[in-house]
Amino acid sequence: MRLAFVVVLVFLMASIGFTQQSDDWFQGKPIVRITFDGLVNVRVSDLEGITQPFVGRTFDDHTFWDILGRLYALEFFETISPSAIMADAHGNEVLLRFTVTERPMVSRINFTGNSNLRRNELLDTILLSPNDIVTDIRLRLDERAIVERYLERGFPDVRVRSEVLPGRDNAVVVVFHIEEGEMIAIEGFVFEGNTAFTSRTLQRQLSLRPRSLFNSGAFQESRLIADRHTLVQYYRDRGFLNANVIDIVREIRRDDRGNNLMTITFKIYEGTMFTFGGITFEGNRILSTEQLSAQVTSRVGDVANERRLHADLMRISDLYFEHGYIFNRIEPIPTQDLEAGTISFHIHIIERGRAHIENIIVSGNQKTRDYVILREIPLVPGDVFSKARVMEGLRNLHNLQYFSAISPETPPGSTDFLMDLIINVEEMPTTDVQFGLTFSGSADPDTFPISLMARWNDRNFMGSGNMIGADLTVAPETQALTLQYTERWMMGLPLSASFDFTAMHMNRRAAMQNFPPFFHGDEPFAFPDGFSSFEEYEAAFRIPPDQYLMPYNQWRVSLGAGTGYRWMTHLGVLGLGGGVRLGMMLNSYDSDLFRPFDPILRENNNRWSPSTSIWSSFSLDRRDLFFDPSSGYYVVQRLGYYGIFPFEREHYIRTDTRAEWFYTLIDVPVTDTWNFKAVFGIHTGLSFILRQPFFDRPYIEEASRLAVDGMFIGRGWMHEFRRKGNALWLNWVEIRIPVVPGILAWDFFFDAAGIKPTPGALFTNFFGDDGSLAGSDTFFMRFSFGGGFRFTIPQFPFRFSIARRFLIRDGAAEWQRGGIGNMFDFVVSFAMTTY
Repeated sequence: MRLAFVVVLVFLMASIGFTQQSDDWFQGKPIVRITFDGLVNVRVSDLEGITQPFVGRTFDDHTFWDILGRLYALEFFETISPSAIMADAHGNEVLLRFTVTERPMVSRINFTGNSNLRRNELLDTILLSPNDIVTDIRLRLDERAIVERYLERGFPDVRVRSEVLPGRDNAVVVVFHIEEGEMIAIEGFVFEGNTAFTSRTLQRQLSLRPRSLFNSGAFQESRLIADRHTLVQYYRDRGFLNANVIDIVREIRRDDRGNNLMTITFKIYEGTMFTFGGITFEGNRILSTEQLSAQVTSRVGDVANERRLHADLMRISDLYFEHGYIFNRIEPIPTQDLEAGTISFHIHIIERGRAHIENIIVSGNQKTRDYVILREIPLVPGDVFSKARVMEGLRNLHNLQYFSAISPETPPGSTDFLMDLIINVEEMPTTDVQFGLTFSGSADPDTFPISLMARWNDRNFMGSGNMIGADLTVAPETQALTLQYTERWMMGLPLSASFDFTAMHMNRRAAMQNFPPFFHGDEPFAFPDGFSSFEEYEAAFRIPPDQYLMPYNQWRVSLGAGTGYRWMTHLGVLGLGGGVRLGMMLNSYDSDLFRPFDPILRENNNRWSPSTSIWSSFSLDRRDLFFDPSSGYYVVQRLGYYGIFPFEREHYIRTDTRAEWFYTLIDVPVTDTWNFKAVFGIHTGLSFILRQPFFDRPYIEEASRLAVDGMFIGRGWMHEFRRKGNALWLNWVEIRIPVVPGILAWDFFFDAAGIKPTPGALFTNFFGDDGSLAGSDTFFMRFSFGGGFRFTIPQFPFRFSIARRFLIRDGAAEWQRGGIGNMFDFVVSFAMTTY
């Protein structure tokens, strides 16, 4: 009431203030800027989300009340005094200025009555912290958070109230007064009336646990309610469709130490166990009985499962919905035969006309323009309603990563057989601005792992659905600047276009050949300095000792452009793409001191040369969410042609084939907001480097060839980075467990990756190691397994894993030493998505 009175009073004062100005000059004028006077602790950026959408709009009373109401709803200010100022000499534009008085700031937070929870634990529980502004909403939320924490600890009678006291320097002290009540722990459970299942079996279904050495046994009323439902569902999924928990009795006693112990008794009515007797249909003319029966997975004679039966009935309704018949009346009438122990369903159907979409309405978007959302929905006004196509549109919107929540509504339209489709969205930040230190992303073990980084990226630039970004990275070995822009839709079609500019400098090292014998590059058994034979070179992974590696500088400047088109098919999103990259490259070293072993590097010293490529790709994507999928598959084929012009230094073809599949193994609700979920994922991929037509072999720098890098490929095998080849086979299997959905996950992985010098060797010498390891002739795959955390947010796409490595030699595992306890390796990598 107090807040409402203040708002009304300010509204009246503001109205008087505005009307007293001459001729209401500001009415109908565009708002060019909104400013604030009196801000002390509130930042202007905290208010831009409210004010920015109004800049450029025409001033009128409705707009003014809308702005003022939203500012008061923040609860940041005690008073807000508005004024309109001429933004130019002629009064053609309006500058709105709000003079504000902020609510007091918190100087300290105190707790009274907390004998069982420590102060630090309570501070971690609440959202309010020193230097925050006090609002009634925050206080109520924090009171509730403290209550919830006590309920988790077994204090069902806890009471919490907050008090705001004056402090120093116009600040306040917030005090939370806590009445803990008596703690109650569960001593045990008793089950009465159960004959089909043992008490031990039923107790295993409960989330509550009795007090033990490893469990406090804290009693929570909310979990007891959930456990009651769990027991009923357990019975009904096993044929006891009338089973119920008819009563729960609590008995509390105080033990010798003064602890309150509760025994919980579940009184169960089991009833008869039913088997499924079948489903019959009446009134269906549009869809045949055979079509409807095909949706039923339950089989006659099977033990009746309530959830499976419910899913069968939903599939029957969904079949109608998919064809646009959402106004049908579908009434399942169950018949229980207690003597025979069967349950049958007779489904009475009243068919009506198809529902057509009258309007598609977008709600909740402040930044994102309506057309950006509407173009992702594969429906337009006038279309027949399709649940599958609505779900496809929701998936498309989730994959944009613009919204934290998306929910559809389907209210009736203006007449019969018309309906509206409302898409409600809640936007999340799409602009990332980052400065600081970051992991460099290079798998080279000789590379300094930390880089200075500055990055700006907007995935939804000006609400247009386009992406723009800039990235600057500075490290001792690498300095790079990248500018990029992507337009996802062109000419109203799912046709994308992307452009990027990259400038890069790298300090690199290469094998040298300063001492005879000298090779020219066409010898099949050449070897660099540090070795006396080709066999010795192969046995050392083709990695010269450090003293035989020469330094050189490499500069690259390139401009890339790409395009792609997407088709929605029943198999998934079919994509075709292609692009071209035009660049220049310069390698520089002191030719008076060094002679490189690589003939391409040797022949182009201190000379800018073109570096061009053209590529194409084909993909089929049926993942539910591409950035963190839980179901579906993804296949992609990419072909790159490097060295378009005959006078370039590199000439080769690279082909990459990838396939992934994901499946949710477990998805069990644990709390109202969190499910224990486990997703199985499997990946395989082949990469080949081939010669171009009219060339006798691939001409490619050693640094551009394929490798098991130990971070993205064959996790943990860091020392394999310098072992290059022209054929790569990569496989991984993962079990992904979201810890904080959309932010953090724990992954278990098993990797198998291997390199061959030529694509043909992958097929003709599959088990051989090509002499890359001394004395090895029976293996080439590098295996590793382990687990770690993966961040699933675009702003921080890192993985932190622990890996255990091994080889298979002569049918037995050969374990490799690691850097942690001589067993494990620590791996940091990016959670990269497949192109």
